[in-house]
This record gives sequence, structure tokens and C-alpha cells, in this order.
Amino acid sequence: MTDVLTTTLFNNKIYFFFSIKSKQLITYQFNGGYRAIETVRLLKEGEMNNTCRKSLLASGLVAVSSSASGNNGDQMVGFSAISNAMGGAVVALPQDVTTSLSNPAGLSFLNLGPTKSRFDMNLAVLAPERVLNGVESDGDAYVLATGGFAFESELMGDGFTVGVGAYPISGGGVDFPKEAFVMPTPNGAQEISIVANRQSLRIGPAVSYQVNSRFSLGANLSLASNMMSLKGIRNFPTDVAYGYAWVLGTTYKPSDSVILGFAYTSESKSSDLKWHTDDGTYRLSFEDPRTVNVGIGYEPNPRWQLEADVKWLNYSEVRDENVLDGPNGDQLISYGWDDQVVYALGLRYLIPARYTLMAGYNYGESPLGPEDVNNNIGATAIVEHHLSAGLGVQISRFSSLTFSWIRGFENSLTASTGLPTEVSFETDMYTLQFTYKN
Repeated sequence: MTDVLTTTLFNNKIYFFFSIKSKQLITYQFNGGYRAIETVRLLKEGEMNNTCRKSLLASGLVAVSSSASGNNGDQMVGFSAISNAMGGAVVALPQDVTTSLSNPAGLSFLNLGPTKSRFDMNLAVLAPERVLNGVESDGDAYVLATGGFAFESELMGDGFTVGVGAYPISGGGVDFPKEAFVMPTPNGAQEISIVANRQSLRIGPAVSYQVNSRFSLGANLSLASNMMSLKGIRNFPTDVAYGYAWVLGTTYKPSDSVILGFAYTSESKSSDLKWHTDDGTYRLSFEDPRTVNVGIGYEPNPRWQLEADVKWLNYSEVRDENVLDGPNGDQLISYGWDDQVVYALGLRYLIPARYTLMAGYNYGESPLGPEDVNNNIGATAIVEHHLSAGLGVQISRFSSLTFSWIRGFENSLTASTGLPTEVSFETDMYTLQFTYKN
């Protein structure tokens, strides 16, 4: 006779249980014994394996979709060594070519060099530490690269600056060993590892027009690519979905020492991720959130820069619920993310005539609360506090190197409803940037 599927946490493992007493799906909790805490629905005979596979499949997709280690939710704090060193506070004072994505209007005020052309390239190593119910994820390092250039356009006419680049905006994954998950089968319990990866990338041009010496407008239109893979209860090989996203921005200098910046980034619009398996085809739509960013920069003299930014990320629109379309129908995946407000502060000091020191602080309350933990098993988008530092060195007349480090301090959440699942996350990112201005 078919049994009920139950889930509990015991000895740092997630277990799926069946009893042989009814056809109801019941959630049990271990507290000196198994206690039924919720009856969900009736099971039909022969449905045991299919239900369990669906449950773990949904958990795996939640883990991969929310496993990006970008630190502001699942989005990167910055896109370069300099922007990370400034704590992500770069919407007003342009620091490098990545302003074409953070605020394209800043290209008009960016230092392009004597002949008005500039190239920036970054190589970053992301080193996250992710723990689920006392079990640590492997995969301790992820390599990310960005590159872009900007120039004043003679073809478009006076006042126009063009930038082109490729920027990962989020990325990471999880690699939990089999001890973290246990699945029942007709032949007994089976331990299952979960390996998942995801990366979102933006590639495209930006244009800025300087209306006058104090005011500029800018726009960016990017190809958006979203890569995702999952190995676990079901193997979903790497697939990439393509779409687009755009940014509008403005920069205004009310005085010689004060500069204001504003940028609006659209929600990405992409095709569905698609995986072909032996059981049929699965589809999932996954987008990055729209954002609104405002900042004020203060530059009392050429040596000092100070900036403060506030950024809103509309996660509730794209990370509340999702639907996995499979051969047996649609399956609802609940995330429950809230919108996030991020506060960033950056400081830069130029030491004549070769060195630059930078420091930053970034804070955003986790978009996940204790009530969301069991809907986001394995999620790592919970870091709130960040500190950063950077050092720039002029290595030749036209080129420089910048090294930055940004630390996302450990944050832990324990589920307040259902199973007492606990997740913790902390991360470090090290970035080296090469800049050429001519």
C-alpha cells in the first residue's frame, strides 16, 4: 500500500519519509519522536517515487536559482576592482568603463585619457563559504572576467561618448555532498549530491551625451544571457537563455565639487531555459530584477572623492514565485523574496603621483527571512554587511593596476516555520583590474 511522504531534519540531514498507514501527504517533525505537523494532500497508489522526485527537483532548482554569490541578494555589488573597492557606490562619480552598465550617463565625465579612449579589464576570484544544516558546500572558488572600452565618438558628433563591454552581474553555485540530502526509494534510502551553477551576463553598448558642462544623459542596451545547470535528483545539463535588458541614467553637477547620479535598470526579458531529459522537456523562466539607483558624490579637490548611494532591487517581482513546466504539468516553485534596499558608501584618495587608496561599505537587508528558508533550501543570497578596500598603482604613463578585496560577512538564518533548516553564508572576492588610457 502506498505510504505518505514526510520530510524532517535529523542529524544534520534532510530526510524524506513514508509511513504505510494512509494515503495522506503529511509533514513530520522530529522532537524525541516523529510528530505530524501538517497534512498536505492525498496520495494515490504508486505515487511515492514521483512525488519525492518532484520535491527534491524543486529544492534543487531553488538552490541553483538562488545560489549566485553576488552579495546584494543574488546581484554583484560591483562589476570591477574599483567599483568593489568603493563598496558599489559608483552611480554618481564614474570610476571606470563599467559605468556604462551602472550609470551610462557617467561616461561623459569619465577620465578617458589624453586622446579620449580607455580600456578596463578585470579578473576576479569569488571565494564563498556555504553551509546547509552543518554540511559545507564544495566549490570554493569561481573565476569571473569583465572587459570594456570607451571613447569619444567623432562619428556621432561632439558630446557623444560610447562604451562597450561584457559584465557578469551575478554568478556562483553550490556543490553539496551526498550527506546533505537523503531520498527514499523502494530499495531503501539513497543519498544524493546537489551540484548547481548559474551565471548572468550582460554584453552591449552604451551611449552618453553631454548636454552641457554639468549635465549628461545616457542609455545602455545589453544582450542578457542566463546560464543554469543542475545535477542531483535529475540532471539538467547546462543551458543558456538569451534576452535583453536596458539602462537609462543621468548625471548632474550642481557645483564643481558635487555630482548627482541616477540610473534605472530594467528587468531582464529572456527566453525560457530548456532542458531535454529522458522523461521529457522542462522549461523555466528566470529573470534578473529591475533596479533604481541614486547617488551623491563629493570631490573637494582632485585627491579626494566620497560617494553615498541608495539602490532598490525589485526582487518581489521576479523571486516571489516561479513555475517549472515539465512533461507532467506545471510545478509551482516558491521563493518568497522581498524587495531589497542597499546603502553604499565609498571613499577614494589619490597619493601623488602613483598610488590610489579606496575603501567602501555596503549594507542591504537580506531579501529572505526566516519564514522563507524552507522555500530556499541551499540559498546563499543572505549576506548583509560588506567591507572593501583597494589599492591602485600607476605602472606606466598610460596604464595602471588596481587590486581590491570585498568581504561579505557571515549571516545565518534558521527556518521559523516547518523544518528547522539552517543556512549560513559568507564570501570574499578578490579582483585585479588593468586600465589603459590613451
